[in-house]
Amino acid sequence: MNKSDRTLQRMDCETYEELERVIQELEDFVDAIIVEGIHDKEALEELGITKEIVMCASKPDTEFVDYLSSRHKKVTILTDYDRAGKEFNKKLSTRLEHAGIKVENQYRGRIGRILGLRGMKCIESVNSLKKRIV
Repeated sequence: MNKSDRTLQRMDCETYEELERVIQELEDFVDAIIVEGIHDKEALEELGITKEIVMCASKPDTEFVDYLSSRHKKVTILTDYDRAGKEFNKKLSTRLEHAGIKVENQYRGRIGRILGLRGMKCIESVNSLKKRIV
């Protein structure tokens, strides 16, 4: 392994450790985490999340919002960090807050900045990050 590869691996390790810290803090602060798909859910489970991870459809219906509002008071939404994911996050946040659920966006922002520094735009990319450091 050359110096450049070691530097990249060290950066990957530092990124993963920072993600772990934010995720653990997040888990202490919210009741549930909303993600887009199964790969996002699996990535968060790999990071040790024990709170409920709820997958949402691209167009959450009333039943989805009712389900969340009957079980949770504070959630965070970890949709992709591309344009579509940001728009979806905004719409879903509005719907959930209208239903009385507090949406904690600070964690979305912090995780997005961490991933963005390594060129990643989705939660599921944490899986590939972990594979690179193992």
